[in-house]
Amino acid sequence: MKRIILFMMAFIAFQSAIAQINPFNAKDSVQISGKVVGYDSSQTDHFLSFSTYDLFGRSTSKAIQIEDNGDFLIKLYQSFEGDIQLNYKGAYINVYTKPNNILQLEIYDSKVKQEIHYENAFVAKGELASINNLILKFQTAYDKYPFKSEFDMGDKKQTDSAFAASVVIKLNEQLAFLSAFVEDNQVADQKFINWQRSRFQYEAGQSILFFPFAGKYNKEITQKQLLQLINSIPINNDNALNCSSYYAFLSSLTGAQQIMININPMYDAIKAMNGKNTMGICLDEIDKFATGIARELQYFGSFLRRAGSGSDPMPYLARFNEVIDNPFLKQQIRTVQAPMHKAFNEFDIVARLKALKVKPVLKERLINIFSQYKGMSLYIDFWGDWCGPCMSELPTYPKLIAALAGKQIKFLFLSTFTTVESMLAVKKKFKIDGDFINLSKDEVNIVNNVFEFHSYPSHFLVNDKGAVVSRMSKTTLSTVNEKAEEIATLLKK
Repeated sequence: MKRIILFMMAFIAFQSAIAQINPFNAKDSVQISGKVVGYDSSQTDHFLSFSTYDLFGRSTSKAIQIEDNGDFLIKLYQSFEGDIQLNYKGAYINVYTKPNNILQLEIYDSKVKQEIHYENAFVAKGELASINNLILKFQTAYDKYPFKSEFDMGDKKQTDSAFAASVVIKLNEQLAFLSAFVEDNQVADQKFINWQRSRFQYEAGQSILFFPFAGKYNKEITQKQLLQLINSIPINNDNALNCSSYYAFLSSLTGAQQIMININPMYDAIKAMNGKNTMGICLDEIDKFATGIARELQYFGSFLRRAGSGSDPMPYLARFNEVIDNPFLKQQIRTVQAPMHKAFNEFDIVARLKALKVKPVLKERLINIFSQYKGMSLYIDFWGDWCGPCMSELPTYPKLIAALAGKQIKFLFLSTFTTVESMLAVKKKFKIDGDFINLSKDEVNIVNNVFEFHSYPSHFLVNDKGAVVSRMSKTTLSTVNEKAEEIATLLKK
């Protein structure tokens, strides 16, 4: 018996050590189940939407239809234990999940309609109840608290250091509020404390890193100055691996490094020696401040950025493999390598809509919309009047449409979370010769699942057989002719 106990203790210790070495998983799913109490199936909101995060800080959304009795069950994949965002009726909350665990939620429909802070509208039960109910309770208290400090991202007259200082002042106030909340409520859950502290720190860090390159370019900023701006934000922090904001922060830091190297003249001589290739320079800079898993994630982010930009990361593969020890990250690199030159995975819109497991009445209008365009090519833009990048792109469409005059192609603009009046006003203002249709909340959730897009604007090219053949990039005035040529070439295939 003693041997069995000793063996079990050793096994548990071994599993714990493995979890510490590799905090990421490739297979396990997160299961979220529960009930919307007081749900009325005749109402206009029939979906719960969940956003998971990857190790690059990017979100992926998936919607699930609520059963007529209010029940719901969804399985999601996220590679790390930590926060997932839930959206119901415009109420956005963070929930804490673990792979291979079930999160149970009760959502009180009438309270979602009435409340602003949602502590009593969402109630977690089961194994993960404690940390989730703490998150909800904290967010309610946080939303009610009269914070004194704010920072203005839109004031471009500020110096980078002045802006960073204002962000840190707000961060310190947030951390002080967290400490007071922990003391007043006698919170002993260290996982909650670490997660909430990390969320504050790394959201602040993202804002600081974004400012020097947002709406302006500080071409003189150096590595030393950039790191000085975020010197109060810990870069190497194993306690933050359960926080999606940490991965987004590391991604922002990778991006800031690459922008800095590209625009600062001090790097020109080094780039000239390296054949204008900035990847090696960026990795050298990362080596100066990042260690451990943070360094591996920075390398991983650099690999993804290079592969995503269309550049070949293979010349640096040996260096990536030398630094990246984590087995999950190594496998992810192999996964990215395999389909790097793979063609877009085409799909038939109507067929995918019909196969989607939602009530027929909810997808009937969408099926009719896309069916009527069969026999002609189609350029689709998902947009909203609340979306800055969407609105900045819309003035380019008259020129793009004119550049494709004579081609058998229609332009379809599907507005989301926008009123019909605003949609029509936008069409009139920019004199766009295209079809404009406003989607309901349910229809937005459905097209998110069908087209698998999670950001706005999103664009797709459809051939005359009703198949999506490409996901398109955003159009600018300087790229109108190139975009027209790209569309014409794709439609010939």
